[in-house]
Amino acid sequence: MARFLAKRVLYELLTLFLIVTATFFLIAGAPGDPIAAKVEQMPARAQAVIREKYGLDRPVVERYFAYMKNLLRGDFGESIVYTGRRVNDVIRENAPISARIGLMALALDLLIGILLGLMMALNRGKAIDHVMRVVVVLAICTPLFVSAALLQYYLAFKLKLAPIFGWGRPEHYIMPVLAMAIGGIATYAKYMRGSGLFVIGEDYIITAKAKGCDKGRILRKHVLRNSMIPIVTMTGPAIAGIFGGSFIIEKIFSIPGLGRYYVKAVGDSDYTMVLGLTVFFAVLYVASLILVDILYCVVDPRIRIPGTER
Repeated sequence: MARFLAKRVLYELLTLFLIVTATFFLIAGAPGDPIAAKVEQMPARAQAVIREKYGLDRPVVERYFAYMKNLLRGDFGESIVYTGRRVNDVIRENAPISARIGLMALALDLLIGILLGLMMALNRGKAIDHVMRVVVVLAICTPLFVSAALLQYYLAFKLKLAPIFGWGRPEHYIMPVLAMAIGGIATYAKYMRGSGLFVIGEDYIITAKAKGCDKGRILRKHVLRNSMIPIVTMTGPAIAGIFGGSFIIEKIFSIPGLGRYYVKAVGDSDYTMVLGLTVFFAVLYVASLILVDILYCVVDPRIRIPGTER
């Protein structure tokens, strides 16, 4: 296991290096000057001082190596637009807000999605299966901003069950979490149904039923566990997407999270902030891939790590 994990970590570090390098040079090669609007009214000497401060007066390769050196120390740099505001501070202050919303939405996705998928698989061909399949397809096809708008209209405007905007109180989580969870619940239900139908048709399930095993035990010990591989595969990237998936939601509901900050940084051409947050998201994604590999072995003991077969 240790050798396997070490190998996976090396591969993911190489992936992370390529992501950081590609992102840096894409941003560096983008048209326009990231601080042009900030310095255009200043004297030439003041403009030179600011460009020197952010290293924009140096060749791009030299800036790249300087950035990688700081990155190895865990320093994502300083915002170009907001003087004195470091990317590390933005992540530390705003990431927990996005994480709370994303984790609650993911919990709903897993809980409700898995239950709906199993229910559909166990009732294949029945009316409830047909109805839920239509609902699932509609939920998957509905854009996130449409779901958010519908929730605002019905829950907030019509029924007065939740505030439309604002932040800081428990009720402010209701609509953002539901808006993020709708598509995820439908997706998990769809894949759980397909996986459950495959497992239910396996010989060992038929044998267990023939031996008179309790239906609840068959469902818990055999059907549920052996149907979880697609769910585990989806959950890894979903964990990484806890922050990135909230971009639209945080913008719509005026939530001071990391996603909203990222969108604002792109609009302001705050290249240091964009690069730092992109690296942060990439680290989360790479870590989630390693987590998925470990969970495969936990969920299904039949899966063996290469090199450990006996």
